[in-house]
Amino acid sequence: MSKVHTAHVGLLAATVVCLASIPVFAVEIITRDDIVNNVVKKEQLVKVADNAIFMLDTSSSTNDKFAGTDVPVVKVVKNQLQKRNEYFPDIGHNVGIYTYTDWQENYPVQPYDRERVAAALSSVRETGKGPTALKIGLQKLEPILKPLSGRTAVFVFWDGEYTGQNPAEVAKKLATENDVCFYVISSAKPKREAELAKDIASLNACSRVIPLTAFVNHPDYVSGALYDVKVTEDVVTSTDKKVVGLKVDNINFATNKTELVQEDKADLDKVAAFMKERPKAYAVIAGYTDDVGTRDHNELLSRNRAMMVSNYLNQQGIDDSRMVLFWYGPNNPVVPNSSAANQAKNRRVELAVGLEG
Repeated sequence: MSKVHTAHVGLLAATVVCLASIPVFAVEIITRDDIVNNVVKKEQLVKVADNAIFMLDTSSSTNDKFAGTDVPVVKVVKNQLQKRNEYFPDIGHNVGIYTYTDWQENYPVQPYDRERVAAALSSVRETGKGPTALKIGLQKLEPILKPLSGRTAVFVFWDGEYTGQNPAEVAKKLATENDVCFYVISSAKPKREAELAKDIASLNACSRVIPLTAFVNHPDYVSGALYDVKVTEDVVTSTDKKVVGLKVDNINFATNKTELVQEDKADLDKVAAFMKERPKAYAVIAGYTDDVGTRDHNELLSRNRAMMVSNYLNQQGIDDSRMVLFWYGPNNPVVPNSSAANQAKNRRVELAVGLEG
C-alpha cells in the first residue's frame, strides 16, 4: 500500500508536504547535473549490469531523418551517446562499442575510460551507407561475450530491417548461452516495431525494445539498465530540489502476485491527475521481488508488476511514451530477505515522477 508525497518549490525556499514518514527508495530521477555536480556520488550507486556493449547501425537507412527534425538518425544516435558519455558515472563497468554495419571495433570491451570512449565515438561516421548486416554482427558478438563475467547489457541500435537471414535465432542463442539482456533501440516503423517487441521479449525476461524517440527523450533508459541508486542511500537529486515531481511510497504485492489493491489504485489516480496537469511530466517505474525462486522467474515477475502499474496509469489517460519502465527482480532489496516480513517489503514497485527539460 502507498502514500503520495508531493513537494512545491518557491523562489527562496521549499516546503515539503508529506503524508507519512519518508520511506527509502531506489528509483530516482537522476539528471546530468546530479552526476556532473556530484549531487549523486558513485558510492550511492549500485551496478545492475557489469558490462555494457553498444552495437551501432550506420547502414544507409540511418540517413532517414529523426522524427520531427532534419537530422539523420545516424547522427542523432552518435550525438546522444557523446552527450551521455560526458557524465556517465565510472563505477566499474566494462564497456564495448562496435559498428556492426561493416564491422568496426570502435572500443573493444575494456574498463570504461571517459576520454577513450569519447575518442571512439568521435570516429563513428555520421553518414549511413551499406546494408544492415545484424546477423553477422551478432555472430561476431558471441566470442566477445564468452569471457565476460557478470551480466551484460547489449544496446543494439536497429531500424528493424536486415540483410540475409533473420538475426533473431542468433540473438536467442546468445541469450540462452550468456547472461545478457538485449536492449533494442528501434527506429523501425510502428508495425515492424510491434513485431520486434514480441520477438525480443521472447529472448528472456530482461530483454526489450525501446523506441529511438523514447531513448532520446529519456536518458533513464541507459542509466537504469546499468545502475540503480542503493536503496539504503538518502539521495536528494536536482529533480527533488526543483520539485518537479511526485513520488509514491512503495507499492507492495503478495507472493507471486501482481494485483493492485484499491488503496494503491487511489494513489495512482492522484499520480495520473498530477501528470495530466503537467504535460511534460513522466514517470519512472521499477519492479522488484524477494529472493524466492529463480532469477528469470523473478525478473519476469518484477516486469509484470511494473507493467501492472504502467497499464493502470495508461487506463487513466497517461500515454505509454510518458512512462519509463525497469524491472530488477531481487536486486537492491529494501531489507535483507531474512524473514517473511522482510520479503514482503521487497516485493514492490517504486515510482518517481519528474518533468522533462
